[in-house]
Amino acid sequence: MARISHLRAGVLGITILALTLLPPSLTRAASTDALLISSIATGGSSASDEYLVIEAVGAGGANIADYELVYTTASGATTRRMVSLEGAAPLAAGARLLVANSLGAFALSAFATWSEGIAATGGAVRLRLRATPTLIADAVAWGSATLGAGGFGTPTPAMSSATMIERRRSADLGLINTQSNSADFALVPFAPPSLTPEVPGTPPPSATASPTPTEAPGALTPAEIRATPLNSVVTLRGTISAAPGELAEARLFCVEDEATGAGVFVFAQSGDTDLARGDVVTITGTVTLRRQALTLTATTSAQVDGWAEPRAAFAVEPPTPGAWAWEPWEGRAIEVQGVLSGAPKDLAGGSRSLTLRLPGGGELLVGVPPGVLDEVPQGLLAAKRAVTVRGVLHQRAGVAGGGYRLWALAVAASPRSTPTGGPASVAGGLPPLEGTALVPRLQVGTPSIATPDGSQSWWAPQVSQTLDVRGGSLELTGLGGVGLVVLPLCEEAQAVPGATRAGGRVDRAGRAAYPQ
Repeated sequence: MARISHLRAGVLGITILALTLLPPSLTRAASTDALLISSIATGGSSASDEYLVIEAVGAGGANIADYELVYTTASGATTRRMVSLEGAAPLAAGARLLVANSLGAFALSAFATWSEGIAATGGAVRLRLRATPTLIADAVAWGSATLGAGGFGTPTPAMSSATMIERRRSADLGLINTQSNSADFALVPFAPPSLTPEVPGTPPPSATASPTPTEAPGALTPAEIRATPLNSVVTLRGTISAAPGELAEARLFCVEDEATGAGVFVFAQSGDTDLARGDVVTITGTVTLRRQALTLTATTSAQVDGWAEPRAAFAVEPPTPGAWAWEPWEGRAIEVQGVLSGAPKDLAGGSRSLTLRLPGGGELLVGVPPGVLDEVPQGLLAAKRAVTVRGVLHQRAGVAGGGYRLWALAVAASPRSTPTGGPASVAGGLPPLEGTALVPRLQVGTPSIATPDGSQSWWAPQVSQTLDVRGGSLELTGLGGVGLVVLPLCEEAQAVPGATRAGGRVDRAGRAAYPQ
């Protein structure tokens, strides 16, 4: 996860960078008023559930009545006024003001409303002085917004009906403002607006000094750790959702929040690799970014406090494709249905990489570690196979964004082909894959395989190579779909070729395991 805002750059460097990234016609307002946009939502249950929260960050509060909000399309071609804040009372330090779409669920509690929607895929809003529109208190761009749209720095990720953006906070709860939207805002799950003030305390140390670890008292949940500044020393308590080795690294595992399903990765000490999925652990370490994913680098061995059933795979709506689209589900266990595209690729350490095409046209990379590969029939990993993958979402190395991979804990054939077109499907709360009835069951004793007329020499070996045992049943996984296989019983002795007998395909009486 790209949490650049935790790494406070020098004040002078940030100011120079921000001024170079502002469109030439815009200037940050030089005023005693201190106002920042703290959250934006472009829709929830309804596309009209749009809202924006403005927060006073000055120690003495802020006068907001002289400002207005404007919206600019992603291309920068069209700008329109959203609301005027004329008549608004001054905001005390930390106080918040809500504006919203007049047709949405939050209109009644908003100070002012607008009627035309704002695009989730890209755009920008600016809080500017009405009398001098080129003086900007704050500007936020997201998604596909160009420089001409008028944001500060690079845009935040695009939003969807399931996500929104919130400005990050420092350890003292103050809003972070480096004047780079992608650094200052995080993509989070959609939630109703919160207007409860959080008054900042003592400002953080100067950015020119190297950050030093700060002790955090008591054990924290994974959800709480995800809101903790980098370099904090914390104690984590939660349930292991992916054990060491299941994320393709012997020392890396994932711990989830029993209540919310939020997860955080843990990079264990060298000898701490015998943990299992479901172990409830307490472990201390430093909050870091490792391969862009929020990770607790352990400084103590994990203490196992018991065992709990891991949560069912999390139900989410697949995001609109974008650089950081999967960010809200980093560290969470999810279950995805899709169709494999292309051939598997080899990864380091014996893992394999698959490309899963989602029904809506998007793609998600899937990593299959050696332990899971051993349990998956190879025919199931062929291109155009409809599969269900359950796993934990991690990031890939790189700085360009969008590098997400679902590390599989189980892969199985989908109960039916995933429809093409229509919305993508990510299902959660389903039974474990091992217990899912993947195909209709036939009456016991009914043969579903018989030697075809004029059978060729390749037929029997091919059948034997595509049989797989799952849950006490035999499945045919590589000849054109998955089907339950029930073989007829051989009551009489069969003439067994020497090669078959040598290969062990006979019962104790020396009869063939199936008719030759």
